[in-house]
Amino acid sequence: MKKECYIGVDVGGTFTKAALLDHKGRVLSKAQVSSRGFSNKRYFADTLRNMSLRLAALARIPFGEISAMGIGLPGPIDSERGVILSLTNIRGWNHFHLAGFLEKYLPFPVYVDNDANCMALAESRLGAAKGARFALCLTLGTGVGGALILDNGIYRGPFFLGGEVGHMPLYASGPVCECGGIGCLERYVGNQAIARRARQIFGKAIALEEVSRLARRGHAKAKKVWQEVAVCLALSIAGIVNVLGPQVVVIGGGVAQAGNALLVPLRTRVRRHAMRHLKNKIRIVRAALGNDAGFLGAALLAKEKLDTR
Repeated sequence: MKKECYIGVDVGGTFTKAALLDHKGRVLSKAQVSSRGFSNKRYFADTLRNMSLRLAALARIPFGEISAMGIGLPGPIDSERGVILSLTNIRGWNHFHLAGFLEKYLPFPVYVDNDANCMALAESRLGAAKGARFALCLTLGTGVGGALILDNGIYRGPFFLGGEVGHMPLYASGPVCECGGIGCLERYVGNQAIARRARQIFGKAIALEEVSRLARRGHAKAKKVWQEVAVCLALSIAGIVNVLGPQVVVIGGGVAQAGNALLVPLRTRVRRHAMRHLKNKIRIVRAALGNDAGFLGAALLAKEKLDTR
């Protein structure tokens, strides 16, 4: 009997990670390559084909048993047509029909989506939001990615921009954001913004990993950094909680490594701003799947898309 296997690919600005999963979501093999040179589309296609062959060989399964591939990318994606609308970290990919292009090089269908949506799908099916029909998932790092699980499915919106929590405006007179908006959440809780504030509080440059370590030891200045992040983040989360009433909020990405130094004040602040009928019903938890969430979700995307064809 032919096995059903799916490849998930998480395309980052520096590295691209991929894995081969079986139909139960179990990882059979993994691979990682540099993302350098991906502005050359033919090179990208060749790289994915070689990775697919390698994943099959590592798992000791025939290449023909791979049913589909899913790809997560950092930018707005028309997931229905497999078209990249815009991409900041790889040049020349805007308004590019990636799925159709790759299917000329691969013997199985390809599905494409935003990387935060892939993360949310993975956490919903396998991770911290498993069992919840309604969830908000955030990835906090250089930027702030967001995704919504509504009635057990990803909400993308009519323009494929649903869930862009990082671009919720917090302050009318805030800094201009790369998205074209003003005072976006990302400008206050992205890595660079947190690092600047930490430098002001400590009076010197300090790595965020060190800030987290000191906060866990009770260092007052370090705790202040994460408390300020929690204030900004809580305003956006509470707004979404009051509008959509998700059962769980999942916090992932590098900033989530702060752990309870961020999560404890964040929970307190969200409950302060949320409607009283909701504040004790919302769970705010750290993502469970870590750096694997991107490729896991991309593979699950491929499986679910194929199942509904």
